[in-house]
Amino acid sequence: MAFAMSARNKMRAGDMVTSDTIPNVRTLRRPAGGAPSAGRRFRANWPAELRGAGARLVCTVVDISSVGACLRLHDEVPNTARLRLIIGNVPPISVDQVWRKGTLLGLRFMDEQHWVLESYRKRFDPAAWLEKPPG
Repeated sequence: MAFAMSARNKMRAGDMVTSDTIPNVRTLRRPAGGAPSAGRRFRANWPAELRGAGARLVCTVVDISSVGACLRLHDEVPNTARLRLIIGNVPPISVDQVWRKGTLLGLRFMDEQHWVLESYRKRFDPAAWLEKPPG
């Protein structure tokens, strides 16, 4: 109770919150997606390539979800609105840069990639191994 009183006493007339103030709310970096586990990241360590503005950058996918990925890069990313991520046999994925910290780059996929969840579901499902014989 004493804390509430002291906080109230310290407020000035100019400190009042009104409806015309700018909210202090950050947008989510990982959108919810369509599936319940859409934002869940899986370790990948996959070789990949990031393309944009005529540049081709070799990179490694550190982790991936159906809505985004984290890459390890050693070169500067071109400042362009259009980037595509190339991973193995998957068609090119249109991406937006979200963050950069040292050699790591966070990406958000323009469209949800349902194949990510499906591939991990099969990878950890023993019944899926029985459906397709090895080799």
